[in-house]
Amino acid sequence: MQDKETKKTTMSVMDMGRLLGLKKVESYWLAHKGYFDIITVNGKMRVVTDSFESWYTRQTRYHKVSGEPPGSQLAEESWSVRDIAGMLGISESTAYSLIARTGMETSTVNGWMRIPKDIFQTWYESQSRYRIAEDREKEASLMETTMSMPDMARLLDVPRGTVYSILNSQHGKRFLEVIELAGEKRITKESLELWYRSQDRYIKPGDEREGRKRKSIHYRDCLTAKKPEKPIRISRNEEYHPIDEAAILAGVRTSTIYRWIGSNCFPTIRVSPKVIRIIREPFEEYVSGQRESEGGTEHWQP
Repeated sequence: MQDKETKKTTMSVMDMGRLLGLKKVESYWLAHKGYFDIITVNGKMRVVTDSFESWYTRQTRYHKVSGEPPGSQLAEESWSVRDIAGMLGISESTAYSLIARTGMETSTVNGWMRIPKDIFQTWYESQSRYRIAEDREKEASLMETTMSMPDMARLLDVPRGTVYSILNSQHGKRFLEVIELAGEKRITKESLELWYRSQDRYIKPGDEREGRKRKSIHYRDCLTAKKPEKPIRISRNEEYHPIDEAAILAGVRTSTIYRWIGSNCFPTIRVSPKVIRIIREPFEEYVSGQRESEGGTEHWQP
């Protein structure tokens, strides 16, 4: 009775081989790999059916001659590199590089790399550069109904910093809806229009009344405005020059000053382990000589 019950829950190695379209030698080789449970009945090996079926759903190498395709459970739990490449719209080589670079946890099934779906999902939600087709379509639609902060600045003809001030104001927070798209903050056009109609401080160039004085500079002006140059400060010490001051006076980089010092071009004094002062008179004579001497061109390169 026990042998009959066992036979119902097991199959011979040859039956398993015939199920997969394998010959005798390959059938026994597969049975000895330890992929599924094997028991011995009356001195003969038998394959535990449930264990075999579970293994079958988690591999893709072996296919049944007839019946369901393999890997159904594997497909539910993980992605192949090809799957990920297809979802993200990239090449397989780029997908392999991406997986290695981000340190995603992987497993190997029948010699092929697999990535657990929960691991991939965690990575996917942590970045915005790579998007699946569905999200790309959604984001393309959102792009049309939103605008970036520089876009808003150009629309109102104000500096970009003014846009941040508007967004952080109580009035701005009340009306303006900000979303993050592809790693960039964007303002919905609908909320921007509501905000615009609710105030009269910021006016689009086409809506400005003649003679109205602007309360901020134009957007284009803030792009070309130059920062004021820092005044050159020269010490009043009659005996020494600091390194940076000497570089300014000579019109060269500080690295050139250090090179001259290394070549003993003029005397210096070490004030502390990290501070060097250049004796003023010999240094200025050297600089004058370099400017006048045709042979000093090589040394004089800034």
